[in-house]
Amino acid sequence: MKEQECMTEDTPVTEDTPEKGLIKWIKEHKVQLVFAGVSVTAVIVTILGLKNKDALTEIWKSLQKEIKKGSLYSEKWFKTADLEELEEARARIQQDYRNPELDMEYRGECWDLLSKFDKIIGERKWKGKDYGYPAHSEHGWYLSGDD
Repeated sequence: MKEQECMTEDTPVTEDTPEKGLIKWIKEHKVQLVFAGVSVTAVIVTILGLKNKDALTEIWKSLQKEIKKGSLYSEKWFKTADLEELEEARARIQQDYRNPELDMEYRGECWDLLSKFDKIIGERKWKGKDYGYPAHSEHGWYLSGDD
C-alpha cells in the first residue's frame, strides 16, 4: 500500500499543488474577477433601486431640500428660514434652556443660540424701520411721554 501524502502547514507549496494553481489562476484573472464583483453589485443595487424607486425619490428630494436650506441652526439655515420658523425654533431652544434636568453644557449652548435667535429675529422685525426708543411714561418717570 502506498502512503498518501497529506498537505499540512509545514508542507511547502509547489507548482504542482492545487493551492498554487488556484493562486496563480486568481492572479492571472484578477481584473475579470474585479469586474464580475462590481457587475454583480451594480445589478443588485439596480434591482433594489428599481423596486424602491418612490422611496429613493423622496429621500433625494428631502436631501436636496436640506442642502438648499442648510443644516439646522447653521448660518445658511438662519439666512433662509422665515420669521415664523425662527420663532418656533427659538421657543423650542428656550424650553430646553429652562429644563433643569438637562446637562449644563447643553443649556449653555442653548443660551448662546438664544442670543443668536434674538439678534436675527430683531433684525428681521426691524428691517426697513427706524429704531424708536420706548416713550411711555406710565412705565417709569425716566421715559418721556409723547402723549
